[in-house]
Amino acid sequence: MWTPDYFVRLVELPASVEGVTVPNDDGSFDIYINSRLGEERRRAKLEHELEHIRRDHFYRPGTVAMKEAEAGGVLVTRAEAPEEAAPPGMKYIPVYPNLESFVADFAKRAAPRSLELLRRAGWKG
Repeated sequence: MWTPDYFVRLVELPASVEGVTVPNDDGSFDIYINSRLGEERRRAKLEHELEHIRRDHFYRPGTVAMKEAEAGGVLVTRAEAPEEAAPPGMKYIPVYPNLESFVADFAKRAAPRSLELLRRAGWKG
């Protein structure tokens, strides 16, 4: 697998920005990591930014939220969670279109004891 060139720079960024990656015209990337971060957090942020490059996030369609979730090890799916296991190091997070869908999915997955306690509390599901 081809890995593009990237250049990592420690720079002082606002406290709310841990890092950012910028694609260059030549196909390389500049990765800026906030110098205010501790070493462990810097390494984690660098790995996160590299994951954006590995997943081709700069050239694929999709929302920023979806790309951030993927780079952070989360796969956002529709409410119908996939039957197959998530790839190593990832987990699925379901997104529900409405409250009724959430409640129906919860009722399918909940332990019988949890459902019993909800019914005692007045839940009609």
